[in-house]
Amino acid sequence: MTNNRLRCLIISISIGLIVVFIVGAIIYLARQSERKTIDYDACPRPKQFATDYDFDYTKKTNEYRNTNSSIDYFRLSLSWSPTFCKTQNGKNLFQCQHSFGFVVHGLWPSTFKKGSSSHSHPRNCRNEKPMPIEIIRKYFCMMPSENLMQGEWEKHGTCYWEKPEEYFEQIKSLYSKINIPNGIHEILNDQRNSKRERIRQSFLNLNPELKSENIDINIGNRGKTLKEIGFCYDRSFNHIACNHNM
Repeated sequence: MTNNRLRCLIISISIGLIVVFIVGAIIYLARQSERKTIDYDACPRPKQFATDYDFDYTKKTNEYRNTNSSIDYFRLSLSWSPTFCKTQNGKNLFQCQHSFGFVVHGLWPSTFKKGSSSHSHPRNCRNEKPMPIEIIRKYFCMMPSENLMQGEWEKHGTCYWEKPEEYFEQIKSLYSKINIPNGIHEILNDQRNSKRERIRQSFLNLNPELKSENIDINIGNRGKTLKEIGFCYDRSFNHIACNHNM
């Protein structure tokens, strides 16, 4: 009798462990199926990359240089490509001729001492020559524009990093850790309100290390149009709270 009870107990425990394993595997596979990872070889690429993509802030009327502000935190900004491609600046770009979702806008060294002007943030710390095309080719799936990559490197990357490779590797490291939900189109096409909170929750569901305050969602057109999503980091690149005063 004792042996039968022991056998039944062992069988029950074994079945329980199998069930736990199966449930865990299902949850893991569901999350993986929702995640869009960066494939650095599979995205659309131009047949020939541009050759004239230098960014010289001294020749641009709206640009400025600020090398005096402290760097207190970093902001990784992801642009929602379908919205950008509806603008006059975007519709003729290579990026907008293909089905990109989120793309990296940039990684921005920033200051808490913003004051009343956005010019308080570090910007255009060095006027650099165009980076090698090999770097653009390597990270193109993450930032699908030669001008975007060169501009972000000069405007923001030069204020903290010595080489463009270091800047884009840091972006890659941060971006690759963010699980991107697939259902953004469905949320935006849904006529119900609370698009911002539903988008936020979709990221939180796939990224348990994130908290609500770590995500800053920029929605325009009276809550109908997604523009960008920002993630904020301290100087050790740990998540910190984003707020509208940053």
